[in-house]
Amino acid sequence: MFSKRNDKNDNPEDLQAFIKLLTEHQGNLRAFIVSLMPGSPDVADVLQETNLVLWQKRKKFKLGTNFVAWSFQIARYEVHRQRDRNRQNQRVTFSNELIDLLGADKNETIEGEKLHAALDVCLEKLSPAQRVLVKQRYTPGHSLEDYAAQSGRSAGSLRIALLRIRESLRRCIEKNLATKLP
Repeated sequence: MFSKRNDKNDNPEDLQAFIKLLTEHQGNLRAFIVSLMPGSPDVADVLQETNLVLWQKRKKFKLGTNFVAWSFQIARYEVHRQRDRNRQNQRVTFSNELIDLLGADKNETIEGEKLHAALDVCLEKLSPAQRVLVKQRYTPGHSLEDYAAQSGRSAGSLRIALLRIRESLRRCIEKNLATKLP
């Protein structure tokens, strides 16, 4: 006879949120595994095993925490396990240390991509004059002083305007990232 378990993660909303995170990050998870096993025919198997472990451990995941980091860590373990299986079959594979080194910066890459996407959205919200000022300031070969002379404004006033624009962008990016947290 089966008994019903009443865990908090068995609740339909939590389960739905977990499934959404799992499906939403499949591309990132696969890319991460490929980066640890370039050219390997075992990528699909490791992804499947990773998904199985993620599903089995779903009750240990706390909604609102970093799903990508958690899933990448599990994927790294599954790559290690696959490497060990391959070693037993005499295949040439990367060392566990190299796999860890290759995977170390992937979370930062994804976070950087999210940050750049948020910046693009926030730059579009600036007025055309503000965008021109930002472009003039951050385009190599252009100086703020040259733009000041060209626009008829003082370099000091442009620096103050840039300060305000950067603060506005910072708030916009933080708001944008906060609304898109996994």
